[in-house]
Amino acid sequence: MEKEKTKKKVLVKEKVLEMPPVMAELSTVGKSVIRVDAYDKVRGKLQYGADIDYPGALHGKVLRSPYPHALIKKIDTEKAKEVPGVVAVLTAKDVPGRNGFGAIVPDQPVLCGDKVRFVGDGVAMVAAISEDIAFKAIEQIEVEYEVLPAVFSPIEALKPDAPKIYDKGNLLTTSRVEKGDIEKGFKEADIVLERTYTVPILEHAYIEPDVVIAIPHPDGTITVKGPMQAPFTVRRNIAPVLGIPINKVQCVQTPIGGGFGGKEDSPIDIGARAAVLAWKTGKPVRMEFDREEITLSTCKRHPMIITCKIGAKKDGTFVALEGTIYNEQGAYASLGPVIPPAGGVHAHAVVMLAGPYMIPNVKIEGYLVYTNHPYGGAMRGFGAPQVNFVHESLIDELAALMKMDPYQLRMKNCFELGSETATGQVLDQSVGLKDTLEKARSEFHWNPKWKPAPPVKELEKADKRKGVGMAIGWYRTSIGTYGDGCGVNLHLQEDGSVLIFQGLTEMGQGICTVLSQIAAEALGTALEDVRIVTPDTDVAPESGPTVGSRSTTLMGNAILLAAEPIRRSLLESASELLVIPMERLVIKNRRVYDRDDPNRFVDLKEAARRSMAMGRRMMGQGWYAPPKPSFHPETGQGSPYFVYTYSTQMAEVEVDVKTGAVEVLNLVATFDIGKAINPLMVEGQIEGGVMMGLGYALMEEVVMKDGMIQNLNLQDYIIPTALDMPDIKPIYVEYLNAYGPFGAKGIGEMPNIPAAPAITNAIANAVGVRIYDLPAHPERVYTAIKKRVAEGT
Repeated sequence: MEKEKTKKKVLVKEKVLEMPPVMAELSTVGKSVIRVDAYDKVRGKLQYGADIDYPGALHGKVLRSPYPHALIKKIDTEKAKEVPGVVAVLTAKDVPGRNGFGAIVPDQPVLCGDKVRFVGDGVAMVAAISEDIAFKAIEQIEVEYEVLPAVFSPIEALKPDAPKIYDKGNLLTTSRVEKGDIEKGFKEADIVLERTYTVPILEHAYIEPDVVIAIPHPDGTITVKGPMQAPFTVRRNIAPVLGIPINKVQCVQTPIGGGFGGKEDSPIDIGARAAVLAWKTGKPVRMEFDREEITLSTCKRHPMIITCKIGAKKDGTFVALEGTIYNEQGAYASLGPVIPPAGGVHAHAVVMLAGPYMIPNVKIEGYLVYTNHPYGGAMRGFGAPQVNFVHESLIDELAALMKMDPYQLRMKNCFELGSETATGQVLDQSVGLKDTLEKARSEFHWNPKWKPAPPVKELEKADKRKGVGMAIGWYRTSIGTYGDGCGVNLHLQEDGSVLIFQGLTEMGQGICTVLSQIAAEALGTALEDVRIVTPDTDVAPESGPTVGSRSTTLMGNAILLAAEPIRRSLLESASELLVIPMERLVIKNRRVYDRDDPNRFVDLKEAARRSMAMGRRMMGQGWYAPPKPSFHPETGQGSPYFVYTYSTQMAEVEVDVKTGAVEVLNLVATFDIGKAINPLMVEGQIEGGVMMGLGYALMEEVVMKDGMIQNLNLQDYIIPTALDMPDIKPIYVEYLNAYGPFGAKGIGEMPNIPAAPAITNAIANAVGVRIYDLPAHPERVYTAIKKRVAEGT
């Protein structure tokens, strides 16, 4: 299978830009350079948000609802105000502007005035001279509630007699995909399989707590500092909450100790509330959530109930797929609703449910529903892990029913160049899925390892049984909205060093290193010559959120655009110094040299000094927006995302038949990622993502009872540790993306998506039981084994 070769083009605002040739001619791109922030992190010198102290700052705390659904009849704050050291006690009537925030729909109150909708809703706030005093004051606030009936299931919430969380009803939005003739497709099928699956609420479990410092200024502006995945979104929420213009709000990102999507949402919450306290008191306010408060009050991965049916011919050809998604949004809209045409968690889940397969007849309907549970937001994969578990579990079971090798069934039906998706999009470039299948099969030794699941009588012959499983997946680059775009300001200094002003955030994924590599390559400097200025909405152009595996592709292209006028200045100056035509000059490795005679050169810093002396342009501004998406709201037809990353994962597990405990022994994860800007960091993303997928498969779950989270801390909310880590073999292939810098695509989210079904399919292969509800914890696996033995099937 031949890869797309060397030179690619990027369409930017109807202009086609030639991209630099890849591979051998590159100096920094494609190299496993050490992260630019590595030394500060490993030496403990990096200051995270929680490390930053602001002398004289007040401490803010929030009083939260103990009920999932209730009317607020009365709030008495007098005793709290009398606590020595308390500076302010605020309720809903004290919010100066709009009493609502949200990443898409501002439906979450800063402070609830008439009604609470989940356990953890904010009711009142305190600012005090110490955290201890703030806690004491919170305890003195008296709230009288009238408890209302609550609803905790999206299916129950859609019933006519369900408690209404909002006057308009509990249905937030719907999405659909419809292609071909679904009834005709199932009539043509020789075998039809239908199953229902559930996936749980998940907590992000980032180690760094949510924290902000809000600082009001005498000129009527305010600065909010803290760990944020989307500082521009935080800013556009704080401004209306305070009732001031956006240009009076400055958001500054501090280094992030983990986000996984959660810190796209939570900084809006904590930022808006701290800003209100600072605005009302006229003093700086520091607000920090402890671990239990984070788990209680911030957004979660959406739980879903999904029914899916697939039809196939005797030879394994897929002919029809139908699915219904009941997507539980929880109490507030967050990032669930559709952002036209195909943004938001819900639309993405609906698009992804048919999987990376060629299926001529598809019908998928999705219902996004309010309940009285914690609200769902962005979490690594944005709806894709949930539906990937469904289609990969269903297809694996179909292979078993048809007595086919699940590898061969997937290879027969999966995408290749020229395939048409369920939305009618023709994949005309960068499709390396089959190559990832082949590479995984070879490295994992699938053929000798795979055999059908054992008959039930074999389960009693061994205490432990091994099995292998696989799953494939696809994931977008970009967020599928009309307004998706990235801006950057690039400044060349007279000594050849470079400053980058941009608004994407470093949260461990390595974006500062990757962007520095791209800038160094574009300007011919060394990596150590480039510095990325701390993201600050006052000085950086709008960059959008650090989500959707968009950062490298969109911001990388913006940097290449910004570098163009600077390169022209350098070439003009070097041409004058060397008396050589510009078209013969090359900028590389801190030099500008003659292509025909490399020994004739000037140092880049000399060309920079002359550019400064001659008044030539030393800065560039780049703005990149990807090809516009299309997605019809009634049919779900169109091209919702402009390019996709693809993956195959194969896992080997050992199941303890007597206890149901599962150990993942090894896992091969292969990816088509376009160009690897930094191969070592790609491997790190793969390994970290696989471990998150392992947690989803085997242990992670927010346990709910009557609307209250039962496992609020990390002692009870179980996540994988180093002891759970199997031998992970990361592999990637480079099918270049015509719209990516040097051919790159996104990689941040894809690694965690197929891991869970690969593991649960391996469990099925080991002991012959299917897991339809995540996680596959020991009790669930053991119960399924006992049921199989009892039934003798």
